[in-house]
Amino acid sequence: MNLKHFFFLLLLTSVFAAPLNAQKDGKTFKVVIDAGHGGKDPGCLGTYSKEKDVALDVALKTGKLISDNCPNVKVIYTRSTDVFVELYNRAKIANNNHADLFISFHCNANDNHSAHGVETFVMGLDKSEKNLAVARMENSAMLKEEGYKEHYAGFNPDSPESAVMFSLYSSAYLNNSILLADKVQKNLVGTTHLLDRGVKQAPYWVLWSVSMPSILIEMGFLSNPTEEKYLTDEQHKKDIANAIYRGFVSYYTQQTGNRVVIDDSKESPKPNPNPQNSITNDNSTNNISDNQPDKKESDEKAAIANTPVNPDGVRFVVQFMATPENIPLTDKRFKSIPDVNRYFEGGLWKYTAGNEKDLPSAKKIMQEIKAKYPDAFVIAFKGENKIPVSEAVKLVK
Repeated sequence: MNLKHFFFLLLLTSVFAAPLNAQKDGKTFKVVIDAGHGGKDPGCLGTYSKEKDVALDVALKTGKLISDNCPNVKVIYTRSTDVFVELYNRAKIANNNHADLFISFHCNANDNHSAHGVETFVMGLDKSEKNLAVARMENSAMLKEEGYKEHYAGFNPDSPESAVMFSLYSSAYLNNSILLADKVQKNLVGTTHLLDRGVKQAPYWVLWSVSMPSILIEMGFLSNPTEEKYLTDEQHKKDIANAIYRGFVSYYTQQTGNRVVIDDSKESPKPNPNPQNSITNDNSTNNISDNQPDKKESDEKAAIANTPVNPDGVRFVVQFMATPENIPLTDKRFKSIPDVNRYFEGGLWKYTAGNEKDLPSAKKIMQEIKAKYPDAFVIAFKGENKIPVSEAVKLVK
């Protein structure tokens, strides 16, 4: 797709998209189930298994659980057999069907055969080498396509244009993507008891190009003999599918208000005792807690930033984290961050730094915070209300 055409399409979807938290009122909710790789593209390889086969099996099992138990949900598969589907066509299937959600299924691999665990990705321009390495591996599927340069010439996570496009994507879909990723990751870890590698950001083309909240799940390492055995066991694949299904149901219920009864005869995942940041930029262990679908109005009122504002009521802060988890402001992770605060919006707790009277001061703080949180950005408040930064600049002047 031409870069300018993609930019225009993304701009339109971000401007005219329906509110992501709107009630569906009985209307069909569409979820795209994307089994990674396929056909001539085997994906990563274990000793005796192929990523494309494991991904397809778990994807079909998950899709069936959704179809059988969620009457208002339509499941759309990018592939249901062992065929090769181009990355751009996977995105096209999702966009042409005006889907509400995109879930991509994958397995991981590493030259270090002791590497293990599950991780869930959302779109991001994070420069962490470990996250980039995983993204490069999955993005390499495009090299198997005929005429791939024509379809992907505009995809360059290091370009200024891509950063602008991602900022539009972020505002429209990132919060909901994180919300879904958090629920899926928590259920996967609680069910499989595999290492929790966390919810992370990385520049996956297939996440970058769909006009809806989207996640990519790395279900474990086929390069690890123990996890390869786990991932190819029929019962364990059912367990993984059930965990992802539970994560989807929790998200779907929260977004639509449509309740889905889950068979509690199967063991529910146990919550982790030491919750950490919902997005991590490395491969350290990351335990995530799952918030209940219903948020009380009092929580929102209590979460408005309470740091004193300047005399004319306008202040600039740096938002560096968004997570369903209500983390104490005294948490050790915030020790080196100035004036940490939080507010509640769109089902997520959003954490900010600084409390500045002007934009340049906030940008200075942002540059310091980006060393640890690469996707940090400046926002503005007037009193307790968030306002556009451009408006805040005019008010200060």
